[in-house]
Formats: sequence, structure tokens, C-alpha cells
Amino acid sequence: MHRLLKRQIKKSFGVKNLDELSPELINFINLIGKTYNTLDLDKKILENTISANTKELIELNTKIEIEADVRLKELIEQAPYGFIIIQSDGKIIEANQFACQVLGYSKKDVFLNLNANKLFEKFDRFSFSDILNLLSKNNKLSFDDSFQNKLINIPVEITAGKLIIKNVSHILIMFQDIIERVQSQKMKAQKTREIEELNKGLEEKIKQEVNKNLEKDQLLVQQSKMAAMGDMMGNIAHQWRQPLNTLAIAIQDVEEAYMFDDINEEYIQSFVKSAMENITYMSKTIDDFRNFFKPSKKKEPFKLRDSIENILQIISAQLENHNIKITLSGENYEVIGYPNEFKQVIINLTNNAKDAILENNISNGDISISIENHSARFRKILIKDNGGGVPKSIVNKIFEPYFTTKEGNKGTGIGLYMSKTIIEENMRGKLILKNINGGSIFMILIPTADQQERDLNCK
Repeated sequence: MHRLLKRQIKKSFGVKNLDELSPELINFINLIGKTYNTLDLDKKILENTISANTKELIELNTKIEIEADVRLKELIEQAPYGFIIIQSDGKIIEANQFACQVLGYSKKDVFLNLNANKLFEKFDRFSFSDILNLLSKNNKLSFDDSFQNKLINIPVEITAGKLIIKNVSHILIMFQDIIERVQSQKMKAQKTREIEELNKGLEEKIKQEVNKNLEKDQLLVQQSKMAAMGDMMGNIAHQWRQPLNTLAIAIQDVEEAYMFDDINEEYIQSFVKSAMENITYMSKTIDDFRNFFKPSKKKEPFKLRDSIENILQIISAQLENHNIKITLSGENYEVIGYPNEFKQVIINLTNNAKDAILENNISNGDISISIENHSARFRKILIKDNGGGVPKSIVNKIFEPYFTTKEGNKGTGIGLYMSKTIIEENMRGKLILKNINGGSIFMILIPTADQQERDLNCK
């Protein structure tokens, strides 16, 4: 029985020995004593159990920590990028083989002989102190850097962050070499430079080709002008034939009048008046011819009917000589463009109509020119003839350069090509050919002055 319990019982009953108590009370006290003994035994068993469990828990915890460390090291080693774990004082406590290989160190060197401050001296951008300062403000840091190992300079992508191990803060450095990415970027940059150089070369070639085409176009224009000049010279010859005949007859009449003594003031005045009228007519023909070949350097307003009438004054005599009638109808609409180039188009199209009439031996040739309001955007000029039309087999070729149906050297094949170029490219209009019953019709669409201004504002 527990001593303390016996002492309390003796004091409570005022006896020196428990034998002095009654048998019933002694039995009760013995029962209590057995209970205490049982409790003491249970207590010892419990204490032993707790002690054993505590030891097992400690061993289990130690085992878990060891396994965790092993597993962490295995994961670090298996990672396809570099791992370095560093204490805040710069001591490197762990690094995987990938990191060692890239940085050019053995594990023993990294663990025992290298401090993080020393390691980061070989990086270009940041020191270890810089990384600590940056991580004090941010939990994560990423940047590209390069590391000079024992052989070459290696570009790397670095990610740094905080890592808690056993309640102690560490720095985790993860990195991977980006040699392939850098090489790819260099190759891309090289390709870009090559493409830029190629583009420059192409631009230069394009510029040269454009200049060549411009030169060709200028040559075509010149050839077209020369061809038109030949036609115009023929027209002028026809225009001058009648006034020259009139002057010749008048001069011969002066000689006869002198012989018969018919010369007086009235005769002289009549002679001078007739001669000057014919000379003025011939001079005006020269002015029209000169104005036609005067180049138009910029777009300007001009009236369609006035321009066409100027051309008809030059070519009408030659057409009449071939028994070809030409008429003009319609309003005198104003447009914006190159008036002399437009006149050249009218010359080309009327000459084309004249040649078709003559080639098909049409006895009563007829050319009609009408000016109409096609729409709010365009004015329309129709040049219609009865020259038999254009064969279907060549309708699609008629506007090609150097294409001609005329035999020998009668045609250059550039008149209709230049006409289409002038109307569609220079004046933003349209030139269309259609066959009609017994002939053909050329339709010219010229943008109105308002439409020209809208087109300019849209550019």
C-alpha cells in the first residue's frame, strides 16, 4: 500500500498501527491498497508505452526527414535544369549534377570550396548580394544572364526564389542554358538581316525595272507622238493645199492684172485681204499643230468639246479628201486631266476609224463623235465608225503594245495601247471597244471634276 495513504489512515483514526482497526475497516483499506497498486502498475505500463511510442515517433520523424531529403535530392538530380540551394550567408548546401556540369565544377568543389558570392562573380549581370536585395522586395526573380566557365561563355536563364528548409530561409537558384535559344535568335537575326539585304536588293532591282519601264513608256509615248506627227503632217498638208492653191491663183492673177493694167487700189486691197485670210488660216493650223505636241506637265481643267473641235479642224480636210464624213455632238463638259494627251487619244481613235474604213473600201465613210453624261462620276465620249468592226479573234489583243493589223510599216501598234494608258492610268478613266452592226465603237469614260477631287482626297 502506498505510504502516503497509510499515513493518512493512521492519522484519521488516531492509531499507531493499522492492526488496531476493525477487521472490516482493515479489509476495506487493503482493497484500497490493491486498487492503488493496480493504478501504479497501469501507470508504469502507460509510461512505458508512451516512452516507446515517443521513441518510435522520433525515429519515424527522423526517417521521414531523411527520406524527404533523399527524395528532394533525387528530384533535384532528375531535373532538366540546374538547382543550387544557398544559405543566406552565401554557403552552398546543395547543387545537382546538371548545375555542376554547366558551370564547370565538380560537386566537391561546389560544396566545399565555393561560396555563392564567388560563384556569381562569373555572371555578367547580378551579384549574389544583388539577388538577395531583389528577393527582399519580391518572392521571385527571373532574368537572362551569361556565365563564363572554364571553356566558354554560356548564356543562361535564371530564376531565383526563397525556400524554407527546417524553418530556415534559403535561396533557391534554378537555371537552364539557353544556348540553343540564343543561337536560334542569332540565326533569326541573321536571317532578318539577310532578308533586309535581299529586300534592299529587290527594292533596288524593282526601282531599276520601274525606271526601265518608265523609259520604255517614255519611248512608247515618243514613238506614238512621232506616229501621230506623221499623221498630223499629212493633215496639215491637206489643210494647206486649198489656201496654197488660192494664193497661187491670186499671185498668177496679179501678173495678168498688171499686163492688162487692171491693178488699182481696190484690186490691191482685195488681193491683200484674200492672201492674209489664207495665211492666217495656215498660221492657225501651225499653232494647232504646235499646241498639240506641247507636253502637259500637270492636270488642268479643260472642256471636252473644245478639245475635240481643235482636233477636227486639223484632220477634217484629210477625212473629206477620203470622202469620210465626221460629226460631233454633245455638251461641252469640263473635266480635269491632260488636254494634249486627250487630244492625242482622239487623233489615235479617229485615225483607227479612218484606216478601218479605207482598208474595207467603204465608199461613204462615217465617223460620229458624241459627248454624253454617263453618270454622276463619269462623262462619256463615243467614237463610232462604219469601218466593218474588229475581228473577234483580235478583240482582246487590240490594246496590246506593238500589236497591229496594218501591213508593212503602215502601223506601229502603239496608238491604241498609248490611248488606253493615257485614259486609264493617267486620267483614271476607262477605254472600251465594242463591235456594232457594220462597225465599231470606242467608249471613253472620263471622271468628272468632282470625282477627281474625291479620288485625290481618298489617297
